Amino acid sequence: MNVRTLKIGELAAATGVTPRALRHFEAAGLLRPQRAENGRRAYEATDIGTLTHILLLKRAGYTLREITSLSRGPLDAERLLQAQLRVLEARRTELDAVIGQMKAACATISGETVLDLKSFCALISKGQDHMTPTSMKDVLNQYFTSDEQQRWETMANSHFPPADRTEYAEQWEALIAQCEDALSRNVSPASDEAAALLANWKILQKPLQDATGPELWGKANRMYLERSNWETSERKLPFSPGVQAFIIAAARHQAVAP
Repeated sequence: MNVRTLKIGELAAATGVTPRALRHFEAAGLLRPQRAENGRRAYEATDIGTLTHILLLKRAGYTLREITSLSRGPLDAERLLQAQLRVLEARRTELDAVIGQMKAACATISGETVLDLKSFCALISKGQDHMTPTSMKDVLNQYFTSDEQQRWETMANSHFPPADRTEYAEQWEALIAQCEDALSRNVSPASDEAAALLANWKILQKPLQDATGPELWGKANRMYLERSNWETSERKLPFSPGVQAFIIAAARHQAVAP
């Protein structure tokens, strides 16, 4: 291959972007690599420059759908920048408030104070709870009405009190780690191991699914399936696209299995 081009693995290693993400950018029409004689992708300097722009815009908070739109025609640069500045300034205001809360909490703790885990978590919970919905607010607005968002929060708090929610989150984290491990070992979605992971996924999913009801759950499922349109470094689902694809593939296999 020409020394002025990179294979997909080489570009991934050089930029820290996974090959799956590079293929996804290509499918969205953002990257257009050449093909070598053997059919493999060959990335030139212009592709690397385009990828740099994509990553810069994602870090600025733009979704993949928005980046695709930006690449199609003349830009009203001032309007776009002003809109993004308003978003970032709103985030800064809210984060400044959280930082102030943390500093105030630090000022109340003497050097000899010893906190147990429960007390420490209570101390920082307001900041933690505040930051998570802030980064997702504009995404939630795309899929849920204000009333639906309130219903979701109310039902979550009703069915999963803080102590139980922590245990529930730990169960999810353990299962997601098991799925990532299965992916690293190239476990087939048609295998017994994948079927067991899927079964555990459904068990953990059922309480929230029952609490939200079919309408809200359907909207949430759509939001998850369209994650590539809005996910950024600041707005992430708790599991990777690879894990999501693995579970979906396992479910499809189970649906058609005799």
